[in-house]
Amino acid sequence: MKKSLLALAVVAVAASANAATVYDKDGTSLTLDGRIQAVFYSGNHGKAGENDSSINNSGRFGIGGKTQLADWVSGIGYTQWDVSDGDNRNNFAVRDQFVGADFGEYGVLQAGRFLDSSYYAENVTDHYEDAAGTVQGIFNGERRGGQMMYTYDNYGFHGQLGVQTAQDNARINNDNRYAVDSGFNGALGYTFENVVFGPLSFRTGYSYLKGQKDGDVGYVTARNVATAQGLVFDKFKHANFGVAWGNLDSGFYTAALYEYAKMDFQTDESWKRKGVELAVGYAFDNGVSALVGYEFATDTATNGNKAKTKRIPVFVNYKANENFNVWTEFGFNAGSDHEDDFPANTYSKKKDRTVFSVGARYTF
Repeated sequence: MKKSLLALAVVAVAASANAATVYDKDGTSLTLDGRIQAVFYSGNHGKAGENDSSINNSGRFGIGGKTQLADWVSGIGYTQWDVSDGDNRNNFAVRDQFVGADFGEYGVLQAGRFLDSSYYAENVTDHYEDAAGTVQGIFNGERRGGQMMYTYDNYGFHGQLGVQTAQDNARINNDNRYAVDSGFNGALGYTFENVVFGPLSFRTGYSYLKGQKDGDVGYVTARNVATAQGLVFDKFKHANFGVAWGNLDSGFYTAALYEYAKMDFQTDESWKRKGVELAVGYAFDNGVSALVGYEFATDTATNGNKAKTKRIPVFVNYKANENFNVWTEFGFNAGSDHEDDFPANTYSKKKDRTVFSVGARYTF
């Protein structure tokens, strides 16, 4: 099964399958993509005030390019920004940004800012909007700069190998920033095209990051402690495994994800999270799709304190056409500990409460 690897790379990072080609001549092309959305959030999402409901607007804009360098290789580039309404988030913040080389059926090499290889496994359950992500996305769910990655996706086989270079403000968990010295990551997977009602995919990923030390520690302390909860980062390990069966765009879909992650600090403190996410859904021919899941995770701190998160996300979407869709989403508490008991993380929404949202999006 041959695929355009450039298309795979751009779609994966841009989350837009309908980018418009605005220029295509003599082996050089330019594409534009983006979205504009408005979402009503219930108070427990914590988007405004003290448990106040709020409507948030946001946008996204991306530019991609490709030029033929030789018969066997093309140069590629892509950048995308998140754009807010000016009141709730950064006005204009880079999301993905990379340059690279597309070797056709032999793979893609890219360097810049993007999600690392472990997201390939996480993607099997990352189909909600805001009410899910109890396991995936908490650790290593942020895009990082300073990366180089090779991706091969052909004949059902998927392989990725990436390296991380030094970064002073790398995001590893939630919005916390840490000083990273180096690291590596990889992913493997295989997809059987037709198994009863759709493709069956097995995926696994691994990431390792090492913190800056020795002569860098003073520099790290001066710039990064305030956003790293007073702790100097030592190392990070993250492993996951995912299974997906079916097609979320048409018919039945089900998926499962297991994750384990541990973060160590130079003060001998550490914390870890492990858990599972399950999802099952169905997409009807009239554009309506529904997805429901169950998510369970445990956090453990150095002192032995533990806290559990149990959530049930429910997502219903109506895709009117390729450009416009509306959705509603619930996140139900299924026995989580109170958020003040979580030993290591803070969350944008209250995990021990029910959350609700309604949104509309125009994609171009």
